[in-house]
Amino acid sequence: MAQVISIGGVTIKLPTDFRIERYNITKAGRVANGDMTLELIAKKLKFIFEYDSIDGDELDVILGVIDTTTMFFTLTYKENDVAKSATVYAGHLPTDQFRTDGKWTWKGFAFSLIQK
Repeated sequence: MAQVISIGGVTIKLPTDFRIERYNITKAGRVANGDMTLELIAKKLKFIFEYDSIDGDELDVILGVIDTTTMFFTLTYKENDVAKSATVYAGHLPTDQFRTDGKWTWKGFAFSLIQK
């Protein structure tokens, strides 16, 4: 099955690179003898999207979903050919613009979505 990614129900252009980082949210402390204790609070995901280049219209579709006053939205994607979803919020949104043939194109656009 081909990868299809949607954010808030809107299908976006497939990124040049799509990565998933997995990490644990923990509560750490030290006991009287100095040993560390860790309590697992949650397991979370961070989704990283990178585009070598993206045209202005495609960028506007993405920003229209994640650069709004809505803080959380649903990401749907496939991992190992299994459809999955996560409630996420957007990280920073850096862009680097250049222009070709009278049409705005953005290079090196990358953003991350972090699981709630």
